[in-house]
Amino acid sequence: MNRLEQVLNDDVSRLLDRLAASVPGGCLATQDPGLRRRLEETESQMGAARAAMLEGYGRWRRALEDAENLWALAAWKAAGEEATEQSPSIAA
Repeated sequence: MNRLEQVLNDDVSRLLDRLAASVPGGCLATQDPGLRRRLEETESQMGAARAAMLEGYGRWRRALEDAENLWALAAWKAAGEEATEQSPSIAA
C-alpha cells in the first residue's frame, strides 16, 4: 500500500469510527415510521456516497497508473533520443 492509499485508508477508518461513536444505543430500534424511513434513506445515501467515492478512487488510481506509464515511456524515449544524438554519425 503506497503512502496515499494509507492516508485514504486512515481517513476512511476515522470516519467509520466517528460514525460508530455517533450512533446512540437504542436508536435503531425506533418504532416511529417516519423516523425509521428517514434513517433508512440516510443510510442508503451514505452507502451510495461511499460506493461513488470508491468508484471515483478506482478511476483516479487507473488514471494515475496511466500517467506513470506515459511518464516512463517519455523518459525512455528521451533517453533513447539522447543516446542517438551522442553516438557518432555514420555519414561523418
